[in-house]
Amino acid sequence: MFFINILFVVHDVSLNLIGNINSKLSISLYLNDEYGRNSNEVIDLIEDIKNIKWNIKADYNTKEEILDDIRLSEPDLAKILERTNPLPDTIVLSNIELEKYEELNRIIENKLYILSNEEDNKEHFSNYDVQYKKIEQIIKVLHILQFWLYIIIAIFLVSIAVIVYSIIWNFIFYYKDEIYITRLVWWSNVFIYGPFVYQWVIYSFASFLLSLIIFVFIVSSLNSVFDSIYLLNISAEIFLFEMLVFAFIWGLSWFLSSMKYLKK
Repeated sequence: MFFINILFVVHDVSLNLIGNINSKLSISLYLNDEYGRNSNEVIDLIEDIKNIKWNIKADYNTKEEILDDIRLSEPDLAKILERTNPLPDTIVLSNIELEKYEELNRIIENKLYILSNEEDNKEHFSNYDVQYKKIEQIIKVLHILQFWLYIIIAIFLVSIAVIVYSIIWNFIFYYKDEIYITRLVWWSNVFIYGPFVYQWVIYSFASFLLSLIIFVFIVSSLNSVFDSIYLLNISAEIFLFEMLVFAFIWGLSWFLSSMKYLKK
C-alpha cells in the first residue's frame, strides 16, 4: 500500500505536469489576406469555437498588433517587416482541454479555406494541419504515460492479493496440527476461523496505519521543500477509500485461501 501511495503521488504529479504542458499549448490560425475581423467566415469560426463551452480563448490579432508586439521584442526585425508588413491576421487559440482537441479540429477543418498556406504548401510551418499533428503527438505521449501508470497500480493491487493469499496459506499450514485437533474435538468453524479473522483485522489495519504514517511523513517533508513549485494535497477521504480497498483485498484473499485449505 505504501508503494501504491507513491504511485498515486506520481499520478498526481503527472496530471499536474500534463496540465502545465497543455496550458502552454496554443494553436495559431493564420488568415488569408482577403479575410479580416469582420468577415462572416471568421466571425462564424470564432463563434463555433466558443460554443464548445470549455472556456477556450480565441484572441484575434491584426497584422498591425502583431507587428507592434515584434517591435517590443525584436526591434531590428520589426524595421524590416514594417516596410511591407507581410504578417497575416491571426487567431490564437489557447486554454484548450485535452478532450476537446478533436472537436476543435473538426470545427477548424470546415473553415480551412480561410487560412493561409493550407492548400499551396502542406508542410509549411504555419500550416494548421502541421500544428495540430504536433500537438496530437504530444497528447498521445501524455496519454501513454497515464495508461502505463494505471497498469502499474493494477499490478501492485494484484500483487497484494497474491502475497496475502500465500501468507494466509503458509499461516494455516503452520497451524495445521492445532486445526486438526480442533476438528477432532468437534469444535465449530467459529473457533477455527475466529483466530484467523482477529489476526487478519489486526495485521491489516496495523500494516495500513504503519504505511500511512510513513507516507504522510514523506509527503509533508516533500511539501515543505517544494511548496513553491508543487504542493501535494491528499484528502482524508482518499485514505479512507484506500483502507477499505486494502481491507477488502486482504479479506477476500484470506477467505479464498482459508476456504480452500481448511477443508483439507
